[in-house]
Amino acid sequence: MKRVRIKTWLESRLNRKIFLSFLTVSLIPLCIVYCYINSAYSEKLRSDAFTQNQLTERNTAVLLEDYLTKIEYISNLFFDSDTQAMIRGASDSLSSYSARMALEKKVRVNLDLFKVMAYVDQVTFLKQDGTAMDVMNSLGYADTILFSVPPEEVGKRFKNQRLMRIEELNDSYTDKYVYLRQIDDLDLKNGTLGWLFIVFDRDQFDLLLQDLRTVLNTEIAMDDGQLLLYDTMSGGPEAVNRLRAAAVSYSAPPKERRRAESISWDYRIENLGIRVTFFDDMKGVESNIRALSTMTGTVIFITVLIILAASFLFSETIVRPVTRLHKNLVRVKEGDYTVRVHVETRDEVGDLCDAFNGMAEEIDRLVNRVYSVELKEKEAAIKALQAQINPHFLYNTLDMIKSMAELYGALQVSEMIMALSKLFRYATHTDGVLVTIREELENLSSYMTIVNARFGGRIAFAARVPEELLAEPIVKVCLQPLVENSISHGLGRGRAGGRIAVTVKKEDGIMTVTVEDNGGGIQPERLAEIRGRLERRERVEEESGRGNVGLKNIHDRIRLYYGDAYGIVIDSFPGKGTVVTLSYPSDEIPAPEMIKEEPI
Repeated sequence: MKRVRIKTWLESRLNRKIFLSFLTVSLIPLCIVYCYINSAYSEKLRSDAFTQNQLTERNTAVLLEDYLTKIEYISNLFFDSDTQAMIRGASDSLSSYSARMALEKKVRVNLDLFKVMAYVDQVTFLKQDGTAMDVMNSLGYADTILFSVPPEEVGKRFKNQRLMRIEELNDSYTDKYVYLRQIDDLDLKNGTLGWLFIVFDRDQFDLLLQDLRTVLNTEIAMDDGQLLLYDTMSGGPEAVNRLRAAAVSYSAPPKERRRAESISWDYRIENLGIRVTFFDDMKGVESNIRALSTMTGTVIFITVLIILAASFLFSETIVRPVTRLHKNLVRVKEGDYTVRVHVETRDEVGDLCDAFNGMAEEIDRLVNRVYSVELKEKEAAIKALQAQINPHFLYNTLDMIKSMAELYGALQVSEMIMALSKLFRYATHTDGVLVTIREELENLSSYMTIVNARFGGRIAFAARVPEELLAEPIVKVCLQPLVENSISHGLGRGRAGGRIAVTVKKEDGIMTVTVEDNGGGIQPERLAEIRGRLERRERVEEESGRGNVGLKNIHDRIRLYYGDAYGIVIDSFPGKGTVVTLSYPSDEIPAPEMIKEEPI
């Protein structure tokens, strides 16, 4: 049932079809664009963000590797034969001091050359016997505390090459890193010469990583899992472990990366055994994607509103003349051929309106011609009937019957015959179709004489006509059919207590004749049917069996003589009575061919 209602609603109005067509044609591309942007551009944003972050991170990792490589290069100085000779020859205090000064000069020159002097705090060489030689110590670290160890523990504690936090040597110091490298003796007979320690500040790492902290977290660890550095924004080593567990590798499928909170990838510094892990926070990327989706949705929503308004406006603009044409077609169907459509455009719809106006005008002209012919045929038939009856013979016969009635004392019969004689004389009078109101009232009086004799005086009749209006013209035989209609249909053919009043007025040159009764009235459905029949142009035949033929004939005659603006109007109230109003212009004389009767 609901589907049928929707289909009926869609098919009922042309503007709805056009509106929905515009809307559908516009919305489908918008929905496709929205879905495409959400899928393709969202993935592109993710890919671009990954690529940009990885590029930045790789550059940072390269700078970090370059920095550590410079530190490593400083350690290469101790593989020089002259340097090792100075270290081996520093057996007493004086020679040790001379060797340290020579080494310090050599180290400082290279540190300055690589522009890392500001970050290196201490360079210390630990011999096999466990004694430490402080090559450079700008912050005054006690080398005996940091690096002096018993000879038997030297080989166990320090390996070949690694990077460590200074806390591993002594937890009294923080925020420093120690680069450790085993220095092999160039004289292979002696094996290991000792271990070199280069202490540098963490600030250099922080400086390299500071540009990344707004979008990612970073950790630096050794291959054995020792955590050297982590981003303090992550909350500590435990948070780093949780972040590492929740992260998805950059090489994972796109579907997994879209669901992940962060994306990770590693950069390895092979010569130092260091792994730099970058964690790209996806919240910012997803926030940008949501912002893009929201902005796109807002733009599409506003576009849809504009399309709705434009579709409604366009559909109304296109359909308005068609709707106006349709309404006038309905009026023509109901019998009003005087309607015309105002032509607003010169397109196909305008041509239709022009064609409709021409058609309605031609139909109106033809209908008026047909009605004129039919009316003349009726009048010719009446004249033929009049010609067949010898009026003088009829009048003489009625006068003879009247005299016989008076002779035998039947005065009421005599009165009725006199009234009937007057009716016949009035009906067969052939001077024209226009008479005075006085003549119409006299004819109506004769008719009421016969009616009262028939119904025993049960119907009260009154005529209220100003004296000055008695000479006004009126179409012949108008009042008698109106009163007869009230008696036949309103008063139930002479029920007791019935009243009929005829009132004549003149206002602004318009004559108004009102016939009012106190009968049972007319039901609304029947009243609407009678009114519709009066307005229709087609002829009403007596055989229809519906009555009110006299009203239709009077209405058509008045409109034929004076125009469609005049005629009969019926108002009725069930249980209270009916009012029939006849209007026509008093100062307008019908055309001569309308009022002059032609000889038979």
